[in-house]
Amino acid sequence: MRNAVIASDRLYLRLIERDDAAFMVETFAGETETAYGHGRMPTSALALERFIEERTRHVPPEELPFGLCRRSDDALIGIFSLRDIDWVNRTAETGSGLFHAADRGHGIGTEAKHLLLAYAFDVLHLHAVRSHVAGWNARSAAALRKQGYRLAGHELCDEFHDGAYHDGTVWVLIARDWRALRAT
Repeated sequence: MRNAVIASDRLYLRLIERDDAAFMVETFAGETETAYGHGRMPTSALALERFIEERTRHVPPEELPFGLCRRSDDALIGIFSLRDIDWVNRTAETGSGLFHAADRGHGIGTEAKHLLLAYAFDVLHLHAVRSHVAGWNARSAAALRKQGYRLAGHELCDEFHDGAYHDGTVWVLIARDWRALRAT
């Protein structure tokens, strides 16, 4: 487990590193799922390296981008992040994504999100996290609901997808609710 910050039996999270950029660019270019905007963005390894450096150089950090890795082979299989971290009010936005369609729908994303939430609430002692979901992405909304998030609001015409603007939703999970859910 290379530089793991938190782990389960089969997965672990580690901070994204500059050396991950070339692999990530190649993976993004092969994305076939239209719900993942990064699969449609032209980028280069150099651009992604600079993006990673920019996101992680602030002290305290404004974003913590984690690579999701399998313990069995240390393969990088996704990105899970805490961004727009407000250290005073102890809040952040969560983001998540698995690189390969074959990994989706098998509980890997849910398990990884639980690692991210444990890190957010138990290590960083955040009070609440939020997540934004495009209106056309029902799978993400269902996953958030299953993880204990509650619908907090709507964003009108938030995302352009497949030739039209779509409303989005904002979801929130408060630490005490997550702990209560985890205890059951």
